[in-house]
Amino acid sequence: MIKLSNILTEVLNTFQVECDILTDRKFNITDVLNEVRALRKVTIVNNITPEEYPQKDKVEFTRLKIKFVTREDPKTDLIQFRKDMLTSDLSKTDLRVPGIKTVKFKLETLKRL
Repeated sequence: MIKLSNILTEVLNTFQVECDILTDRKFNITDVLNEVRALRKVTIVNNITPEEYPQKDKVEFTRLKIKFVTREDPKTDLIQFRKDMLTSDLSKTDLRVPGIKTVKFKLETLKRL
């Protein structure tokens, strides 16, 4: 049974942030976004890339809107999300998202929902 207190905690601790990622075109962007959705605490990932944004041959630019739930400082979670997306030493963690080359969170868009 879902408790009202659990629902309220989630509502009060839900945040949203925009971020820009560059991905290798060899990887399907839908698969990359699904991997981002699988990160701990992430609830929703939307692609909000402007259609008129110029793309390059080998690298694809994507702007995301990410919603997540936290009980900590949300900026700390953004640091962890970035680490999880970019970690390449699989002996420490297997959370690397294949295809992502860079991630930049836009802190000015971070807000509580």
